[in-house]
Amino acid sequence: MKKILPLTGAAVALALLYVLWVLAARRQGPPSAAPVTLSKEIEEVTAKGLKILHFYGHTPNVERGEHLIICYGVRDARAVRLEPPLEALSPSLNRCFAVQIEAATTFRLAAEGADGAEVSASFSVNVVPAAPRIIFVGISQKEIRRGTPLALCYGVKHAVKVQLDPGGVSLPPSEKQCLQFYPVRTTHYTFLATGEDGRTDQEKFTVAVK
Repeated sequence: MKKILPLTGAAVALALLYVLWVLAARRQGPPSAAPVTLSKEIEEVTAKGLKILHFYGHTPNVERGEHLIICYGVRDARAVRLEPPLEALSPSLNRCFAVQIEAATTFRLAAEGADGAEVSASFSVNVVPAAPRIIFVGISQKEIRRGTPLALCYGVKHAVKVQLDPGGVSLPPSEKQCLQFYPVRTTHYTFLATGEDGRTDQEKFTVAVK
């Protein structure tokens, strides 16, 4: 028994040291985790989702009778629709099309995702009177003798008033019209066309009288 006791005491001491080491390790807890960084591929996947990339008209004020260009782009959409339904649409990253409207309109684009979720965007456009435009102005001669008639031909569009200055001579708005008059002296003329909203277009010419 005397020979066995020292060995048993050593074993107990070793066991005690082991228990103390385990307890110390448990107090320290698990090793701290390193920060996790998403890979580029994972970041790109999480960035995706239903979205309207853009939706706009080429101008906020379209002239009556002219076309409005509408452009849109959507991401991860299974269906898109336009309100009012002037054009049938399909999902696209970038598409433009033309529509014609007669009055101020608010357009709405709705995009639907695969899960039934929906997003929308809108913009408004005004319709304004078309600007007056002189199609042509022509005279029969640039130099005439006194008492000789001068022929004036002209054409205008979108004009509510036409006049010849000096003198404020009123002429009928027309796309094709000719008339005669008798200049008495060399004169610098202004042919003026006025539109519905007051905008004007003009042409100048000179007639020399000998």
